[in-house]
Amino acid sequence: MQLKKKSDLDIERERYSRRAEINKQNTKKCHVNKRKNNLIDAPYIEIYFQYLMKNSEKGFKILEICCGEGQCSKPILENYKDITFADISQNSLDVIKRNFSSYMTGSIKFKECNMELLPFDNKKFDIVACAGGLSYGNNKLVLNEIHRVLKRNGIFICIDSLNENPIYKLNRYIHYLKGNRTKSTLKRMPNTKLLDDYKRKFGITEINYSGKLIWILHPLSKIIGYRKSKILSDFFDKNLPKWMSFKFIMEAKKIS
Repeated sequence: MQLKKKSDLDIERERYSRRAEINKQNTKKCHVNKRKNNLIDAPYIEIYFQYLMKNSEKGFKILEICCGEGQCSKPILENYKDITFADISQNSLDVIKRNFSSYMTGSIKFKECNMELLPFDNKKFDIVACAGGLSYGNNKLVLNEIHRVLKRNGIFICIDSLNENPIYKLNRYIHYLKGNRTKSTLKRMPNTKLLDDYKRKFGITEINYSGKLIWILHPLSKIIGYRKSKILSDFFDKNLPKWMSFKFIMEAKKIS
């Protein structure tokens, strides 16, 4: 009997479920905190988290897709009440429940699901957030699903890697060769064409590009310090072309 070949989705689900199972068995709760004064984490802390927080007092319903084990979920838990976490791995969702047990209320919900087919009604959420997850689904399907579940004037906020930079493309390919990525995630890594698709679909879109020389400046920061290296990084981010970016941070508003 010929065994059915696993899909990339199944492979990724099993990979993250195994990792989360190990963390579930760890009796010590572990919050993954982004580090201040660190160039790698600066785009999260200074832009992505700020985008999340600026609408937090409006009583919005927020959905975080591809939430994983909550690596970027703490600002959501600290600033929102009506929260839904969605991920393909139930084990990962269980880790969030355990690690952030002090935040848990009846208005925080969890859903194991594929973001290509979100099990939510049309126009249900005011905000959809995603940190580093866009390559784990078909780009067109994911875009349409995010747009569908957002209310009119709803906002999609995300941070992810940009696929144009050859250094990062090589790094991701090495991870693929090591078995840490599937081939489909390489093909689906966000690029400027995909960002243009979001602009067309949503209408009002703000995109920040970050870390254009981070592969040099991050190690240099150990020598000259964070403050000086951050000044250099901001200068290069402002003046170098978009394709050199390490990360992009997008805020897209649904106007129709």
